Amino acid sequence: MSSLDEPGPALFRVVRVLGRRPGSVEQDRLIHILVVQAVGDAAAASDDPEVTVGSVAERLKLDPSTASRMVSDAVRSGYVTQGASVRDSRRRVLELTPSGEELLARSREFQQGVFDGLVAGWPEAEVREFSRLLVRFAEAVDREF
Repeated sequence: MSSLDEPGPALFRVVRVLGRRPGSVEQDRLIHILVVQAVGDAAAASDDPEVTVGSVAERLKLDPSTASRMVSDAVRSGYVTQGASVRDSRRRVLELTPSGEELLARSREFQQGVFDGLVAGWPEAEVREFSRLLVRFAEAVDREF
């Protein structure tokens, strides 16, 4: 088996190619997408309805000061609002604005479209199995890194 047939090199080939994909999102827009996805995911995944900068930092695997700057930029751009916590007025709670909800939906549609395009023509059973394994793999990456 050549290295082209091995999963490790294949993984890094995918990361490299997708990282330099033509038409990639500009840096500011990418930051907004990362923040709205983190806020949306944290709100959906938690029993705690209060999403904070700490939640964003944890989801994005960033230090709190970096996450705070990213959230502040998303707030200035109108994608996220900050309000006082009902439990602790010192804490700032994050929520998506209608523009943030729209950006989240569009980014998810784009991501799903890229995936669908890459597996177009695959048998449905293989797409379902690959989807299941890819989600499982992504969860392992989140736990490990």
